[in-house]
Amino acid sequence: MKQLPPIFKLSNNIKDTNQKYYHEKVTNKIKEEKQEKSIDNDLSIEEKINKIFKTRGYAFNIPVEITFSNKKVNTYLALKKNDSIITLDNEVIPISTITSLEIKSPSE
Repeated sequence: MKQLPPIFKLSNNIKDTNQKYYHEKVTNKIKEEKQEKSIDNDLSIEEKINKIFKTRGYAFNIPVEITFSNKKVNTYLALKKNDSIITLDNEVIPISTITSLEIKSPSE
């Protein structure tokens, strides 16, 4: 019987190999998400708003948390007009009053 080269041989511990592969993928994904969040924190509010409206998809699909005048709102942005933004809840918020804007992931 012909012997297979080591490349084609399967180890006896397939379960361990799969768990190791899954674990590496998950940890890499978590590291990438942390890097993305830290990049977003460095941006100004105006830059974050521009980032939302210049995405490939629609801006109203991106959840945001806006803090302004001691009020926190979880909403979606519909439109940017001059010096203010309009949310899907029809709330007009002047950009100058926004103290923080956090872009959330769609699953949160």
